[in-house]
Amino acid sequence: MPGTHISYAAQNFEGLSYLIQDVPSVALVTEGGGQRGIFTAGVLDAFLNAGFNPFGLLIGTSSGALNLASYICGQEKHAYRVITEATTSQNFFALKRFLTGKGGLDLDWLVQQAKSGLVLDWNAGRENMRHRTVLASACGLSQHQACYFNLAEDDWQLALKATCSIPLLHTKPVQNESERYVDGGVCAPIPVQEAYRRGYNHIVVVRTMPVEFYREHQWLKGISKWMKKTRVAELVQLLVEHEESYRKTQEFLAIPPDDVTIYEIHPNKTLGSKLIGSSMDALERDYELGLKSGRYFLNSVGRRIVSPSVLSLSKESGSRGTSPLL
Repeated sequence: MPGTHISYAAQNFEGLSYLIQDVPSVALVTEGGGQRGIFTAGVLDAFLNAGFNPFGLLIGTSSGALNLASYICGQEKHAYRVITEATTSQNFFALKRFLTGKGGLDLDWLVQQAKSGLVLDWNAGRENMRHRTVLASACGLSQHQACYFNLAEDDWQLALKATCSIPLLHTKPVQNESERYVDGGVCAPIPVQEAYRRGYNHIVVVRTMPVEFYREHQWLKGISKWMKKTRVAELVQLLVEHEESYRKTQEFLAIPPDDVTIYEIHPNKTLGSKLIGSSMDALERDYELGLKSGRYFLNSVGRRIVSPSVLSLSKESGSRGTSPLL
């Protein structure tokens, strides 16, 4: 018998009919999608505004990980500003620069914004991660497997650059001493299986695509077979791997294991925002939709998801004057 999947989208009333039982622990998983992450920013700002964070485990991919960084640091509207100000700047991405082979996404510049202009409050973030695990997914190229950076323990700058290193738009993989990384969406576009593997049976998933979204390019598989080992062939292979990973994740979400409950917050149709190059009007509309969707979740099942352990930690942390996230 399959597990339970409940949809939480604006103008979708499925979630109102679900009566939640005891939830001993809950995880949060956030999809990437470039500037479409503005929807997730809205959802998480609704959570921040309500002081809602019962999650023991949080895992994000690409822009989903950037959103989690803002969320765990307790900074409402921070992710909104990163997307609407930083990712729309030509310092971050300029089409002419990309087309002339002078570089695509400037992830070093983006991370520098998190240290200067759009500063992340890592003091609050580390305090809030004392009793939680926050992970950013990336794809390690040596084994083509998902890797997970712990934002409390690993180099957070490397983690955020690795998870956002979109193969087509970022010309070189992010590298440390022993591994090269590309965007986590290649191997773990929506890392819900990882949350399950780590022992979580109740998982809140924030998507940037409608639940019925599915796309497969069979021609990519054909091209990858006859192309020689070139840079283009490597990119095509990464796209093939992404589609296969996405297909498996879609199957997990639609028919979860019998001991799993998925709470999926998502837009009910394709967002106006794009991977890159979105209009400000589209970004504003999608952010507002995220806020609305997050409030709907909170006012339905969200208010019943309260982890006793997190509640006790909240009371203890409050006496220390920590971030209001708890």
